[in-house]
Amino acid sequence: MGAWGYLPFENDDALDWLEELEAGGADVVRKALAKAGDRYVEAPDGAMALAAAEVAAASQGNPLGDLPENVTDWVTAHGAELTAEDVEMALEAVERVAGDESELAELWDDADEPEWRESLDDLSERLRAALR
Repeated sequence: MGAWGYLPFENDDALDWLEELEAGGADVVRKALAKAGDRYVEAPDGAMALAAAEVAAASQGNPLGDLPENVTDWVTAHGAELTAEDVEMALEAVERVAGDESELAELWDDADEPEWRESLDDLSERLRAALR
């Protein structure tokens, strides 16, 4: 895992996924969220799902404090395409990536970095706020 921080856009997999995001619409976000489906979630898929969940939160007016500029631009251009169902899917994806069947969770737990889990709690809260 090429990561230099615990936030969703501080790893190579998420940054690679941003290239896909820039080239597409809401379906790119939905596909990334679906990678955290009902199976063991590999680290790259988990990283992409978390990045997509951040995009979903930002599209609902609940962004991470400091988003990459290309994410902000995408949200401005395409954020309205994401629905409440997408936000629910994002919340489920965050829960899956944080769960027992997730390589990313195993890696961060082994690294003993509680900030990672705190950042996921924050993301989940921002997604829940969008559903209220």
